[in-house]
Amino acid sequence: MAQVMVNFRIDEDVKKSMEQACKEMGLNMTTAFTIFATKVGREKRIPFEVTAAPQPGRRPRPQEGGQGEGASAPARRQERLEALCGEIRRSLTAIHTAIPASITGLAMERIRLLCGDELKDKAAQAARAVRALSPGGGPQEGRDLRILDEYLDGLSSIAEQLRETERTLIPAMRTWSGGDAGCFEPYRQGLAGISRRFDALGPVMNRFLCSTAPSGGAQEVRARIRQAAAGVETPYVLTALDNLEALILRHYDALRDQTKTRLGADYLQTLELTLRELAQAERDGADAGARAALCLRAVNVVQQVVSRGGQDRQEWDSRSLEAEVTALERLAALRGDAGDGLRPE
Repeated sequence: MAQVMVNFRIDEDVKKSMEQACKEMGLNMTTAFTIFATKVGREKRIPFEVTAAPQPGRRPRPQEGGQGEGASAPARRQERLEALCGEIRRSLTAIHTAIPASITGLAMERIRLLCGDELKDKAAQAARAVRALSPGGGPQEGRDLRILDEYLDGLSSIAEQLRETERTLIPAMRTWSGGDAGCFEPYRQGLAGISRRFDALGPVMNRFLCSTAPSGGAQEVRARIRQAAAGVETPYVLTALDNLEALILRHYDALRDQTKTRLGADYLQTLELTLRELAQAERDGADAGARAALCLRAVNVVQQVVSRGGQDRQEWDSRSLEAEVTALERLAALRGDAGDGLRPE
């Protein structure tokens, strides 16, 4: 599929704001606009409400006791998955159509088969699985979204590797001057590796479809945050809270108990207080800018604690494992069970 360049002008502040939002969602502006264009082309409508007097946005809330993540975060995940499938399909098509008939040999024939048949079929299978996750086909509600994020990460890695292959392989084919085509063997190996990575994604999707959303722990923390933010209307605060909730769902249950205690007793209480004060200011019609900024600061602190806590846990686990191995080495040396000059200290 050929690509075209689209140029248009937007306000500088709007551009900066969108770049920051895309960065927080792990996207770039090109991908964001591609998602928008894909949705418009498929659904034949603007994928959000357009009114003459927009009202302050309210983050959708699930029913009490539900396991949902709200409408916005699953929608963004779904759009990202669909965009990745589109990027993969485009890269495969670009590579396949660029292969000249003049290049022969086993490596190039295998590349042609991989891009035209094997990888194309596996990409189509992944796209069907992703489409089945949409609200009309099979909602994400009630399943462990951490597994779906694992699938998304794998798909993103495949798309990135294909983009790099496209960027280097197509110019190499165009500048090939004849002779031995064995120079294309590394590309064949790379594409074969992508095929194996597609195979590994299938079991991940199956695990997700058979999973159940975890209860307690992260879910309870998220419920506390949502209850405190029930009356908040400031859009950028709600976006920050969506990002915080995703981080909590991914990392909270792996935190050490000491970190969880500090979060519940100190940081979350402060965040809840700032959210309630912001909601009160909005109801009173007061200038809520300063309180919204304070909320963002509190959200940022909680994000840092959760992220750093997860890193500390990984580092602690690593140190504990190293200590166990060291103890086993010393024990083996003491008993004379280890050779190669290993001696106890």
